[in-house]
Amino acid sequence: MATQFEFRLIDGEAPEGELEADQLIAIVQSLKEVATKLGRAETDAEPVGRPSKRTQRVAKLSIGLAPGSTKLLVRRADDEDALAFDLDEEKSFDEKFQAIVESIAVDERPEWVTDTLAVAAGELRSALEKAAPTVEFKVGGQARRTFKTSETRRETWKAVDVEPEADSVTFVGRLRAVNLDTHRLQVTDDVGNRVALPNVANDVQVGHLIGGYVEVVGAPERDPKGKLAQIHEAVIQAAAPIPGAFGVREVVSLEDILASAPGPVLGGIPGLTDDEAESYVKAIGL
Repeated sequence: MATQFEFRLIDGEAPEGELEADQLIAIVQSLKEVATKLGRAETDAEPVGRPSKRTQRVAKLSIGLAPGSTKLLVRRADDEDALAFDLDEEKSFDEKFQAIVESIAVDERPEWVTDTLAVAAGELRSALEKAAPTVEFKVGGQARRTFKTSETRRETWKAVDVEPEADSVTFVGRLRAVNLDTHRLQVTDDVGNRVALPNVANDVQVGHLIGGYVEVVGAPERDPKGKLAQIHEAVIQAAAPIPGAFGVREVVSLEDILASAPGPVLGGIPGLTDDEAESYVKAIGL
């Protein structure tokens, strides 16, 4: 049976038993990111791209709010085709999920946590900090940790396996909306490269930029081939026009294209009259 995890959010700004929509969405989205990263690792799946059915089965979560005090209940979702017992990868998922949350509580990153998983854990830490000053974490009904979110640090979960200059990246392209309910956006450049922008906190403020060119600055996440896949903690603003920038931003006439291209200039051969040029072309068989 799937393990029941419980987050009790203490002394938050919302009335007891309630949670602001933005805070709930941020927590749910970050929990999903942690689960997906863990699920990929436990099923040896590719770190990016659409998860396999096996990965989705392991990482699919069921999340709800319990009555009374503000409690968020999390467990692996039931599958109608699931066996009556947990597989090893499912048990390992539950154990590592518990370990990550407890690591957030004590502000220590385990050695086995990869950079991509650390970024997801950092987003969960930030979401919990915004929701409540104190969090009690239970596993299977047993209290495991009670911690003050202000005493945890985002730096603990920063990527470490990158060069210092790669801590941030700037990407220019058209802004697309993927799912505003989960604060997910996407930016696509002029050659079709798509970069996900998970959990954009100020997506409402940048909504008027959707469909236009924007400049995105944030923490990069790359796939195994080194290609930019996601930008975390994204800061988005309208892109300033860049002279000579790659990508067609407006209609360009054929004459302008040909005039700027290397090779013979349209309109004749320099130094020859039209009659001389025509005689020359005939002489060489053109």
